Amino acid sequence: MDLTNYNPDREVWTPPGGPPQTDRIPGAVYEAMGEANIVAFTRAFYRRLAGSSVAHLFPRGERNLMAAADKSAALNVFLMGGPHLYQQRFGPPRLRMRHMPFEIDEAGRQEWLRCFRETLAEAPELFAMPAEHVGAVDKFYTDFSGWMVNTKREGTGAS
Repeated sequence: MDLTNYNPDREVWTPPGGPPQTDRIPGAVYEAMGEANIVAFTRAFYRRLAGSSVAHLFPRGERNLMAAADKSAALNVFLMGGPHLYQQRFGPPRLRMRHMPFEIDEAGRQEWLRCFRETLAEAPELFAMPAEHVGAVDKFYTDFSGWMVNTKREGTGAS
């Protein structure tokens, strides 16, 4: 984790309403994709992030970026209905805590979601995601990503 820009004195913003209460992703997603396709999906997503305006929040260099993608893929396997790989390898996800060193505002979230949605649009063809569940996957990550926003900037919708 690169903490170069970490500012422990910054004011942390918490989205109202607490953690998201969203429907789980149907287990059929994991059944259709399997671990290998979820890893490939996550790696494609991270490559897209590396070329985005939030690239500074992710490791530099292909090897480091793919290591981070593989860690996220372990969580995605679980979120998409598979085994608890992330928890077995890294412990409890505690995603908001793990994202706290990074200033994440609503604009950054929207850029992250743009990259995710572009990858998601390719997922049925490239990664065997069932097309009928793309909307549920998008809704889950859209709802959950709001909880990662920890910095309020005027005019960003984070209020």
